[in-house]
Amino acid sequence: MVVQEVTHDLRTAAGETDARQPPRYALRLLGGFGLERGGLPVAVPQGARRLLAFLGVRQRCARAEAAGTLWPGSHEERARANLRTMLWRLHRVTPEPLVAEDDQLALAVGVTSDVAILAAAAAALLAGAPPVGAPVPAMATGELLPGWYDDWVLTERERLRQTRLYALEALAERLTAQGRFGEAVQVALTAVQLEPLRESATRVLINVHLAERNINEAVRRLELFRADLGRELGVAPTPWLEHLVRAGKAGATVPLP
Repeated sequence: MVVQEVTHDLRTAAGETDARQPPRYALRLLGGFGLERGGLPVAVPQGARRLLAFLGVRQRCARAEAAGTLWPGSHEERARANLRTMLWRLHRVTPEPLVAEDDQLALAVGVTSDVAILAAAAAALLAGAPPVGAPVPAMATGELLPGWYDDWVLTERERLRQTRLYALEALAERLTAQGRFGEAVQVALTAVQLEPLRESATRVLINVHLAERNINEAVRRLELFRADLGRELGVAPTPWLEHLVRAGKAGATVPLP
């Protein structure tokens, strides 16, 4: 499995205010909707799930934004009324509030979402934070709300997919530079599995193989990628990728762009 490492600060950014006081509620949106309290599932009405999921992804938003996004075909007043109804239903789901209401809406303190943790980890990696600390759930775990086809879900699903891929690539490059080739290969393979036709993911994987002088693996991966591209898209790898492998076979190195 992929090792994706973050520090206590990432959990704090995702809403966990004190490591000694774990969140009372855990909102799962990757791989499907779920809410747990102390490891036990909490039933959430179907309609109210949409609002909770929206806040789990956006973290904080104005009431008008939530109403307009969740009920895009409704008149403004109707959408606002629907929002008030959903908030009322959510307040009845649990003894403690799940949503904080002030000038904006947000998940209440004590409620964390897996999307927030993933986004914080990805942001740290892309900002250059070193991968240190204890392993947390793999960055490749599940797509956002599978089976949901709201426009906002489709948009956020693609945004999260791209963020995840860039973060995995950045982590693999970081591990390669540190000589942690076994971990780098696993991370890069995860990116390739998420998007087999993404050349940057394959390039990072090839670069790991070249860095550890596994030339045969680098050539094999290039040929697999070439076959996949030809079969699926009718195109060939870029000349840069070909050059990377040729240089590796000759014992030279080519820095990643």
